Parts: sequence; structure tokens; C-alpha cells
Amino acid sequence: MMKENSANKDQMGREMVRLLKIFGLASLGLVLLLSLFNERRANNTGEDPSFRLSDSGMLFFKNIRRIDYAVRSMPDAGIDIYTHKGFDRDSTQNTLILEIIVHKNRNTASPYLLSAGQLKRREPLLLHAIKKDDLYGTLEISTGDRYVHLEQAGIIFNWLSSEIDSLKANVGERWIPLLDSKREREAFVNSYNDFLKITGQL
Repeated sequence: MMKENSANKDQMGREMVRLLKIFGLASLGLVLLLSLFNERRANNTGEDPSFRLSDSGMLFFKNIRRIDYAVRSMPDAGIDIYTHKGFDRDSTQNTLILEIIVHKNRNTASPYLLSAGQLKRREPLLLHAIKKDDLYGTLEISTGDRYVHLEQAGIIFNWLSSEIDSLKANVGERWIPLLDSKREREAFVNSYNDFLKITGQL
């Protein structure tokens, strides 16, 4: 009788050890799986992460990239506006400038498309991207919120990154060249890339 009880206890002990191993391994696997998604956890701040400043990105921008930008500060609003020095600063010239607006109080950044010259009062502004003498893409630029500016800037960035031959804007019955110089194209591309770095998307 005692031998039977001892055998039962040994059997139960082995089962308990086996169950503990299973649960232990399952728990460890779950912890590892959840750690992979740690960066994708829910954002309860109410702020879109596309515009949220990244500490490391902003540090890189201020220490390395800041030298390439002119900055206008609005202390009362807690805003700094960065404009790449590669853009033509003559407001009478027909151009499209991509500015980076940093809202220090809200810890956010926004891209802003600014048209100048004859393009300033045209809305919507129709753009054609030309590659190998064919129409590569069209875009209507209109005023809107930061999401609109981000989307429109992204389209132009993709065109310029695809090495289009030319970008033209419609002015009445004429089509005029836009971002025609290598310097301005690089200024646009660098501004968009720097916005992505500042917000931790690159």
C-alpha cells in the first residue's frame, strides 16, 4: 500500500514538473513575442506619430543639419520655421518651397508647402511631372491642413527621387518650369528627408 502511494506521488511530481515547464516556456515565448511589438504599442497621447518629434532625430537635426537652414522664430507661439538655404529666397521667383515648422510647445513638426512668385495666388496649382518626354504624374496643390501638405510634399519628393526630367506648373495658358535647378531639387529632397528624421520616420 505504501509503495503504491509513493509511486502515485512520484507520478504526480513528474506531471507537475512537466506542466510547470510547459507554462514557463509558454510565458517566456509570450513575453518575447510582445517585446517585438513594443514599438507598435497603442499611442494614447492623441498626437499622430507622423508629426511627433523624435528626441534623437531633433538632436541630429540641430547638431548636423541645422547649418543648412535659415530659421525664423515666433517665440510667442513657440514656433520655429526652418527653410533650406538651397531654395531661392527671392519672393518674386516662381518656386515651391518646403518648410519645416517645429511647434516646440506641442513637441511636433509639420511640413509646409509655400509657393512664391506667380504661383502664390493660384489655387489649386496644377503640376505636371515630365519624364522622357511623357507625362509622369499630375498633382493639384491646394491649401489644407498638415496632412494635406505632408501628402503633397511626399508626392513631389517621390517625383524628384525618381529623377524626373522636369516639373512644370500651370500659370494661365502657360506652363512654367519649377524646381528647375539641381540646388532647389536637392533642397526639397533634403527638407523632406530631414522632416522624416525629425519625426523618427527615417
